[in-house]
Formats: sequence, structure tokens, C-alpha cells
Amino acid sequence: MREMTRSTNTQSTYLIPSLLLSQGMIMSGTIGYFVVESAVPPAVVVFWRCTLGAAALLLVIAVQRGPRLQLLRIVTTRTGLAVALSGVLLVANWVLIFTAYEQLSIGVATIVFHVEPFLLIGLGALFLGDRITARTFIWAALGFGGIVLVAQPWTAEPGQLRDQLISVGLTLTAAALYAESIIVVRRVQARTDEPPSPLVITAGQLVVGALVTSPALALVPHDITGDGWGHLAVLGLINTALMYLIIYASYPHLDTATIGVLAFIYPAAAVVVDLIAYGIAITVLQLLGFAAITVAGIGQAVTNRPTLACGLPSDSSDRDPHSRKPTPPRAPEFRSS
Repeated sequence: MREMTRSTNTQSTYLIPSLLLSQGMIMSGTIGYFVVESAVPPAVVVFWRCTLGAAALLLVIAVQRGPRLQLLRIVTTRTGLAVALSGVLLVANWVLIFTAYEQLSIGVATIVFHVEPFLLIGLGALFLGDRITARTFIWAALGFGGIVLVAQPWTAEPGQLRDQLISVGLTLTAAALYAESIIVVRRVQARTDEPPSPLVITAGQLVVGALVTSPALALVPHDITGDGWGHLAVLGLINTALMYLIIYASYPHLDTATIGVLAFIYPAAAVVVDLIAYGIAITVLQLLGFAAITVAGIGQAVTNRPTLACGLPSDSSDRDPHSRKPTPPRAPEFRSS
């Protein structure tokens, strides 16, 4: 009876974070809708997303002593420079993918973006010395093959092919920039005795993002309607601040494979949003391409050694308790769009 109760509690403890992360991924899939419906230029959208999101997250940090001290430590040490760099990379990724929405549908752009894990693997090998296995090359090839099926460059009209290829290039560049931002954060956390929490890092990134994109308010012509302000408010407060809080609350309780699998709810949700809001349905070939990217991403996640979301081995018995200090936790590798 006691074993049954323990098993039920374990399943419940695992189910709730899974549902939270699923909700966060569904929210991620609606981001493109609010970007498009705001009818505001991408750089201006990013400014307000950063400003509103940062304000909300800083309020959360202000009422917690630990995060307040971490934020102060970031501002007063060299760690702040690295967080600032990761913030610049993050907002550049947003500007590019939001620009890609002008030529690609939200669903297609989001699907293409989801080869980011393989770009991250390549950058990890280049800058962090991570080892790439033959299996990873196979998954990566499948994922990039899926991009070709999703983009379908052969179906574009001669006058549209150039714009479509540019938009795919913008999306892939956005994915690469996001992967680079993760690499920067991972290096910070690996070199810091007390690495800042993802909440504090994200707040710092958003503050930097608001500063970097603020010139767009003066340089980019724009006119925000009442409906536009409503969409921007939802994007910044709900689909940034609240979404991050939900996702970060779930990460510590889930293993990497589960996070990798649930992350593909994000592009699936974007495809559904495209269909409901704009009547845009993906073709059979695009569906096969999405399946290829999904299988590649899930395959890469589940065939690696299972780890907790924070980057530590899931079985602590594998490590000598008297060995060198534990590896610092990594920032969750969130699909940021």
C-alpha cells in the first residue's frame, strides 16, 4: 500500500510539471499571432515585448531575496557583460524571426526554427568542446531534410522564390543566434560558482533587449492602434513574463528527454493557430517535413543519456560525492520565438 501511494505521488509530481510545460509550449505557439495582429514593425514589437516582460519579471524578482541578490551580482560583476551579450543575441533572434513572418506563415517559420537544437549541438562542439556522435549527424541530416520539405522552394513563383529563400535564411539565422545565446549562458554558468537562475538571466536579457531596440521607436515609422496595444500587452505580459514563469517552474522536475519531446508542441500549436486564424493549412509534404524534424529532435533527446533539466546526471549515484565540485546547472534551453 505504501509503495502504491509513493508511485501515485511520483506520477502526480511528474504529471503537473508536464502539463505546465505543455501549457507553456502552447502559449509559445500563439506568439506569432500576436506579433502579426499587432501590425507593428518587428523591432518595435521586440522593444515592447522586452519592456513589458522585463517589468513583470523584475516585479517577481523584487519580492524574492535570493533573485534580488543574484540580479545585483550580475549588475556589479563581469557576469553582467555575458548576460548582456546573450540578451543582444536573443532579441536579434526575435527581430529576424518576426521579420520572416512577413513572407512565411507562422507555422512554417516556427517549424523551420526548430532545427535550432542541431545548430546548438554544432556550436557546442565548436565553442564548448562537446562531442558529436555519428547518431547526432544522422538526426541532424533528417532534421535539415525536413526543412527542405517544409519550405518547398520548388513551389514558389519565380518572383516569390527569392523572398521565400530570404525568409528561410532569416529563420535559420534566428535559430543560430538563439543557439549562440544559449552557449553564452552555458559558459557563464559553467564558470560561476553560484550561477544566476534562469529567471534572473531572462530578466537581464529583456532589460538589455529593451535598451538595444529602443532606437527603433524613433527610427522605424509606426502607428500603434488600440488593438495593437492590446496584442502587445498580451505578448509582453502573458506570452513572455507569465510563459517564462510557467516554463521555468516545470523544468527542474522533468528530464531532458521529456522537455525535448514536449517542446514540439510549440510548432504544432503554431500550425493550428495558422489554420484557425488565417485558414492556412500545411500540405502533406510539409506535414512529412514537420514529422521529420520532430522525429529528429525527439530522437536526439531520447537517445542521449537522460539528464535532469538543470544539466546534472539524473542518477546521482553515478558521481563520486568526494569528487570535484558539481557541474553548475545549465539554463533551460527554451525555444524562444
